[in-house]
Amino acid sequence: MQKRQHGFGLIQVAIVMASLAAVAMALLMSARHERNFFTEGLARLTGKPPAAPGAANANGHAVVAPPAPAGVLRKCVIDGKTVLSDVDCKDGKVVKSLDTRGIEAPKPPKPDPAESGPRSATDKMIEKATR
Repeated sequence: MQKRQHGFGLIQVAIVMASLAAVAMALLMSARHERNFFTEGLARLTGKPPAAPGAANANGHAVVAPPAPAGVLRKCVIDGKTVLSDVDCKDGKVVKSLDTRGIEAPKPPKPDPAESGPRSATDKMIEKATR
């Protein structure tokens, strides 16, 4: 008499693995688009609008900090490394940037006046013979 093995079947394992792959794929897509698809999906299922980022005041309205002025660089220390950032940081010092044009291509040399003059009859005959 044969003993029958107990456990998961091949189809059950395939379904579990496919659902795990779908969740991982949604997580990667969520990270790539810098959104959270899981909370958006939960908000759709419950019928509530998704919460806006930022704190809420007493009226329930979201409080958003005013944006930093554009084009201002600050020198900040983050995790022990000095970086230049365009976002506001606690101990950042404003740095003036230099307006450079980048690398300019070298200018072609001016032609020699001897080469640009009229050609002699000998030069014309040599050119005609080499054709």
